[in-house]
Amino acid sequence: MMKLDVTWVTDRAAMAELAAAYVCTSLRGGLTTSLALPTGDTPIGMYERLAERCRRGEVSFRNAKLFNLDEYAGMPPENPRSYHAFMRRHLIDHVDVRMEQVRLLRGDAPDAEEECRAYDRAIAAVGGIDLAILGLGANGHIAFNEPGVPWDLDTHVVQLDQRTRRAHRPNFPDEASVPRIGVTMGIRTLKAAKKVLLLCAGVGKREAMAALLAGREDHAWPVTSLLGHKDLSILAEEALIPR
Repeated sequence: MMKLDVTWVTDRAAMAELAAAYVCTSLRGGLTTSLALPTGDTPIGMYERLAERCRRGEVSFRNAKLFNLDEYAGMPPENPRSYHAFMRRHLIDHVDVRMEQVRLLRGDAPDAEEECRAYDRAIAAVGGIDLAILGLGANGHIAFNEPGVPWDLDTHVVQLDQRTRRAHRPNFPDEASVPRIGVTMGIRTLKAAKKVLLLCAGVGKREAMAALLAGREDHAWPVTSLLGHKDLSILAEEALIPR
């Protein structure tokens, strides 16, 4: 059993402040820094604060290389529901990063498997991921690595779990239009990141958080693959403290 160092926060606003400060620290120093970035409700506050700090000149993304964690398979970048559009809407269009420094997964690539390999090559070309920022799914997924997905994969195509699809249903006009397939950085890629920042928010994540805090690897809960990472930081809402 592994003991984890968790910083408990009162709410998402407090989490956003701490997460933004953590990212700013990683970006300072003038060195090129590669970031793997999440989507979803949890990181939006962090992105807002990063954009504010960039506007004030407190941090710069000029030396950053940006990657996103995942994308819906078949989704073109211009679709407002794509994760490509999400990243532009919430971060990329509001900071001083050039688009040639950004490599986002193409959900609409004609050959998804080749897109995965090209993505892995792009990550390798910058020396791997320096900081992977992850959210936590209710079923324990990190990126789109669902329960039962092998932990020795790099970027890959994955069938989305029904629980994941239900969580994403509010973003689509009807249940039938919720994507069933995703493309995602694999757990091997995430575990190879030099630093990992895990953001845990929402009462629906209690079971997944409990599995992580149990300190035992369990393939039913992909987040437990991070146990033993040499530089894992966890920010979690107090609502997720085990009762």
